Amino acid sequence: MSKETNFLIYCMERYRHFKGLSGADVAKIFEEYGIYEYIAKYFEALHTMGEHCIVQDIDNYISDIKNNSQTT
Repeated sequence: MSKETNFLIYCMERYRHFKGLSGADVAKIFEEYGIYEYIAKYFEALHTMGEHCIVQDIDNYISDIKNNSQTT
């Protein structure tokens, strides 16, 4: 596996753990909001962050998408 794929799995597991979700729920959220692509695009910056910061960053990204869709 590539380092990006390993990191994506790590992010999914950390998000699942901190949010108390199932793996299927996390996969659905990541798919719905394009988190897979987001993590791939910003891998270089994200992989230097701690797990709490990564989860918060994903939540902020989802929140931004929700807010932008409500204003359009």
